[in-house]
Amino acid sequence: MIDRKAFFNQIAQDWERGHQQKQDKEKLAQLCQYFSLKRGEAVLDVGCGSGRLVPFLSQAVGQQGLVVAFDFAEEMLRISKKKHHQKNLFFLQADAQNVPFKAVSFEAVICLALFPHIPDKLSALQEFHRILKSGGSLYVAHLMSRQELNSLHPQLKGPVNEDFLPNQSAMEGLFSLAGFKKVRIKDEPSFYLAQGEA
Repeated sequence: MIDRKAFFNQIAQDWERGHQQKQDKEKLAQLCQYFSLKRGEAVLDVGCGSGRLVPFLSQAVGQQGLVVAFDFAEEMLRISKKKHHQKNLFFLQADAQNVPFKAVSFEAVICLALFPHIPDKLSALQEFHRILKSGGSLYVAHLMSRQELNSLHPQLKGPVNEDFLPNQSAMEGLFSLAGFKKVRIKDEPSFYLAQGEA
């Protein structure tokens, strides 16, 4: 079977084409309002894919802020780099389970459409907690509900067909074990957001 990185490299072009609709961009703009980003903050876009969130994050933190977008799939990063050239933006190839940053480096970590695909979720959450400044927030987000997401993945071919989003109790437990507090989960049709504070 094709490995996970090869799978995401393989689907990168289709992923990019499939997320060009005006409605998709409007949903992302609405989602970013939940992140409460401020001018001058440093934000990490984990699993940035083809860079769907990048323009919204860059705008939110302004020229004095910093956006770091990383993904482990080279082709996803190539597409994102080709589209985005903001001065406050940096790209990096990396894995969510081994984040190459010093502790307390970011005010926010955003994980859009990635969390089910992380094999060791607790390790990733511990890494996110480590790099967040005190009071900073982690956001795990999807533009579908947990039920919608977990119904979709088994229909897909490749290594993601057993990638699921844990239920609320399990998510709360994982966040807590990783050191997060004030954990809040919003799960409704076409929207999912789990938030925790470092």
